[in-house]
Amino acid sequence: MGKEKLILSYKKLKEQLDKQRSSETLKKYKILSKAYKLGKQIYGKNNFSIWQLSLDFELPYSTTKRILALDKANKNTWELINEGKISAFKVAMVLLKKDSYYQDETIKMVIEENLSTYQIKSLKIKDLEDIQKERLRLAVENGFARASAAWYSFRHTLERLNELLIMDTNMLPKSKLPELKNKIKDLKQKLEKYMENIE
Repeated sequence: MGKEKLILSYKKLKEQLDKQRSSETLKKYKILSKAYKLGKQIYGKNNFSIWQLSLDFELPYSTTKRILALDKANKNTWELINEGKISAFKVAMVLLKKDSYYQDETIKMVIEENLSTYQIKSLKIKDLEDIQKERLRLAVENGFARASAAWYSFRHTLERLNELLIMDTNMLPKSKLPELKNKIKDLKQKLEKYMENIE
C-alpha cells in the first residue's frame, strides 16, 4: 500500500473516531441532561450539583460537565449538529470553555477553520474582537490558504496602523499612554527583526 493510501486510511480512522465520540456524547447527554433536571427537582436547585451527578452516575466530573455544556447549545447550533456539520463532542468543548453569548460566531469559526479539539481548548474568546484575533492567530499558525490572502491581511494591518499613527496622543486616555509606549517599543523590535528576514 502506497503512502497516500496509508494517509487516507489514517484520516478515515480519525473520522470514524470523531463520529463515535459525537454519537457517544449525544447518547450520554440525553441521559445526563434529564437526570440533572430530575436531581434538581428531587433535592432542590441549590442542593444538587454536577459534581453530585457525576458521583451518582460514576462518571468523571470533567466528562459530566463537558457533556452538560450542551444545555447551552442554541437552535442554530443544534441544527448544525443534526446536519453533521460539527460534532456534538466539539460543540460541548466550545460551550464548556467559551462564552455562549458569542456561540454562533465561535461555532462558525470552528467549522470554517476545521479546528481540532486541541485547538478549541486553546481558544481565548471573551468578545467579538477576540474571535477576529483568534482567526488571525490560527491563520498565521496554520498558514493562510493563499499567499495573496496573507499579503492582504498584512497590508490591511499596516494601512490601519499608518492611519492610527497620525492620531494626536491627547485623544487617548492618559492612563493608557505608558502601556501604549511599551507596546510600540515591543512592536518596533519585532518589526526590525522581521525586516532582517526580508531579502
